[in-house]
Amino acid sequence: MKAKRALVGVLFLNLALWFSMGYAFASTIAGRVSDPDGTPISGAQIIAQGPESQFSKTVVTQEDGSFSLDPLPAGVYTLTVRRLGFAELVQQNVPVGENGDSVRLNLRLRSNREQAVAVGVEEINPNIFVVKLDTNEIIRQLSTRGANTQLVTEFRSQENSFGALYGYPLRRVELARTGTLLRNFHGSLYETHQNSAWNARSFFTVGGLPPSRRNDYGAAVGGPLVQEKLFTEFAWSQSRDSGAVNGNIQVPTAEERIPRSADPATNALMARLLSAYPSQLPNLPHVSTRQLNTNAPRDLRSTAFSTRFDYRPRPADQFAVEQRFYDTTEEPFELVIGQNPVTFLRPQSYHLTQTHTFSPRTVSRLGLNYDRLAIFLDVTDRYKNLFAPLGLTAVPEITFGRNGDLTSLGPGPNYPRRRIENRFHVAPEITHVRGNHALSVGGLLSRYQINDLQSENSRGVFDYTRNFGRSSVENFLLGRASSFKINLGDFYRGFRSWEQAAYFQDRFRLRPNLTLSLGLRYERMTAPVEVNHLTSIAYRTDANNLSPQFGFAWNPRGGKIAIRGGYGVSFGALFPLLYQRARFNPPAVKVISVDNNPSLVNPLQGYDLSSGGIARSGLNLLSPDLVVPYSHLYTLSIERELPAGLFFRVGYMGSRTMKLPWDVITNRAVPVTGIPTTTATVNERRPDPRYLEIDTVTNGATAYYDSLNVSVEKRLSRTMTWSVRYIFSKILDTGDTTFADIGTGRHKSMEPYNIVGDLKGPSQFDTPQSLTVTYRYQLPGFGGPGLLAHALGGWRLYGTYSYRTGVPYMLHTGSDAPGFGNVDGVGQDRPHVLNPSILGKGINHPDTSPSILRREYFDANIPAGGRGNIGFDTFRLDGTNNLNFAVEREFALRGGADQTPALQFRSEFFNFLNHPQFDSYSPHVANEIFGKITNTANRGRIIQFLLRLRF
Repeated sequence: MKAKRALVGVLFLNLALWFSMGYAFASTIAGRVSDPDGTPISGAQIIAQGPESQFSKTVVTQEDGSFSLDPLPAGVYTLTVRRLGFAELVQQNVPVGENGDSVRLNLRLRSNREQAVAVGVEEINPNIFVVKLDTNEIIRQLSTRGANTQLVTEFRSQENSFGALYGYPLRRVELARTGTLLRNFHGSLYETHQNSAWNARSFFTVGGLPPSRRNDYGAAVGGPLVQEKLFTEFAWSQSRDSGAVNGNIQVPTAEERIPRSADPATNALMARLLSAYPSQLPNLPHVSTRQLNTNAPRDLRSTAFSTRFDYRPRPADQFAVEQRFYDTTEEPFELVIGQNPVTFLRPQSYHLTQTHTFSPRTVSRLGLNYDRLAIFLDVTDRYKNLFAPLGLTAVPEITFGRNGDLTSLGPGPNYPRRRIENRFHVAPEITHVRGNHALSVGGLLSRYQINDLQSENSRGVFDYTRNFGRSSVENFLLGRASSFKINLGDFYRGFRSWEQAAYFQDRFRLRPNLTLSLGLRYERMTAPVEVNHLTSIAYRTDANNLSPQFGFAWNPRGGKIAIRGGYGVSFGALFPLLYQRARFNPPAVKVISVDNNPSLVNPLQGYDLSSGGIARSGLNLLSPDLVVPYSHLYTLSIERELPAGLFFRVGYMGSRTMKLPWDVITNRAVPVTGIPTTTATVNERRPDPRYLEIDTVTNGATAYYDSLNVSVEKRLSRTMTWSVRYIFSKILDTGDTTFADIGTGRHKSMEPYNIVGDLKGPSQFDTPQSLTVTYRYQLPGFGGPGLLAHALGGWRLYGTYSYRTGVPYMLHTGSDAPGFGNVDGVGQDRPHVLNPSILGKGINHPDTSPSILRREYFDANIPAGGRGNIGFDTFRLDGTNNLNFAVEREFALRGGADQTPALQFRSEFFNFLNHPQFDSYSPHVANEIFGKITNTANRGRIIQFLLRLRF
């Protein structure tokens, strides 16, 4: 409390000093414009517009992406950045002080849909399906490629930067930005095309690439409806990705295509399940006995359009209205029938922003947002009808563990899934410049409405593992599952919650060579309420979240050296995926687990399904003390301008993220005298006979990040710019949780009361070393009027090379049965390691992985209720080693001042050297496929062409 009072006192003292300052004249806004990967963008137009349009200045970025706007009078500015092929960027409320003040801005432009910039990462293999909901895509990107962190050089209380360290600020609210009104109409038409005929095969592909095509096309037009008053812009695009997806699955051999149960009814169901696998037999026996490389059709269609209006009724006021709509439908590939869900996704948004200029030094902004997301995911009709010949409608999930001996049947236990999200935001802000101080005060009020059907385990899940003295495949053919789980009840819920924030920011020049910034942000997040009172949330409103921010920029001798540093606190969120688990509790929902040899025909035989008849259920609890996690982020960097247009930067960046959620699983089965320790007696051996497994989410995990960032950039060159960036880092956590996850991820602790000791280790996206090299080269012009000189001159070459070490990965026993697990009813046990020399090695190639992960190097026979001695995530996957390349030219069709109309041609080569990045190995010792790599994380080389007409 004393610290908070001291901080508030300092801020009020600074505010008093600010009001005592006089007025003078200001100086410069300078910086650099780059793409998302840091490649400089030349030729970008930057328009600085002062209050009430009384002052306007336009510059164009240099070859190295740098720009400088000077001299500028003191005031609050709006910067508009435009470049062909990139989305327009508007940076509002940029305050410029007096007495030679210099504001530095590093701006990043996002690519338009018509231009995929050659960045240093591959396209993820399309045979890896990712559900576009919650933070799934972010986690998949990070766990495949690792973290590609960006050095933070400025802390702003106006924004919540939780996750920004990794390039994913999860809680930022994007407002419509009022921009500069154009005087003339402009537009563009474009088409991009990919075709499998030009692409290269991936590592495991058998035969030629099957036909597939991707077409992305669209148009944009914008201009004044009323000069100096009303401007409009409309953009429309469509994308169609169709054809075959090549992938790898584990299928039964010829001898494993016939059911082996003694029960005819079980055999009939087994025959239908076996029919879900393709009739083809394994064709890659050198990879694994059951490996089949095959193809399946996929059809992905999407439409997007946006409309924007800028209206200036009077010089002091401007309104911006934006509407965006996106609709996509995916008929997924099914290498195995039912492998992935059908997806219907429809996000849309409506944003309104009003800015008012009280004076050249005082500007207010009011933003109103409405964002809506509708998503529907369902089991494919082919899988729904799998049991139709037998007169049955519900088809359960069949699992063999992660990367099991057979590919699992079904899209996952969470489908069907329907969600409607409505988000409302109100964001006022006022910015004022006085003397050397630039002050911003504002807030945010948000309302969240989530209506969601989350049918976890509603169709039931049969898990087949090594048990009963047999392999998982043998148990499957016999119909002998190790467990059956199902949830029964009403799964539809409607949750409502509020978020509020208020902030204060002051940036001031203390000395001619020293600029400081101070800020404070307050956030309050209410506990969600279920509108029909079907589910109660145990935790309370989190209302004590204060985020101080501090930063400085120091030029020691007024020369070419700058030292920057800062510290800030950012609060995360308790995401819907976390608190919605509370629905899976009795009496509304029963969570049933059958561990005593469940029957495939009637797994709930012997259970009373009448109201209140089921006495035992699992529990999914939220701790009443659950609060929002938060991060401390701190940086220190030194920058130096060198001769020959070189720019050097070295910096340290670190963070500590506290109170991340994790799972605490209790009421596990324990050894009991007189009761056999088998999977069939798990429920009989639980300490609390009222319940099955009790899963509680609480705060407990901590994440650590430390990095050294070194970069060198070549600037100020007519023909070539380049940059080299190297990061040496370490990311640890104490519970297999991330800034984007909820602690319910890949791992569970082997014991409930020492989670930190059991799970502390490298984060799932820890990448100790990262190297990124980018370049842009302008071919010199060729003299003479000849056709050859015209054809060869004016071409631009782009390239990005990326190297990153592989991320950590797990190793489990693969069964909870005696001889392979501790038989406590909770999977993901880890074995004893008998050959410690293999620890920490990279499992990065299918030819070498089986020789490193040899079954005799591990002992899976851990004691009942005990644990193995191998650590958490002790091996590493294959890393990124990728080169992307692009060549483009723009042809002016008429010699106008702005080079319009113009025709742009661009050819892009992703994974130019066709280097495979191998996916994860099979981590389960009990599986026959243990230690083998069966897929790639990236695609083979892809060639894409772009043609764009600008007018």
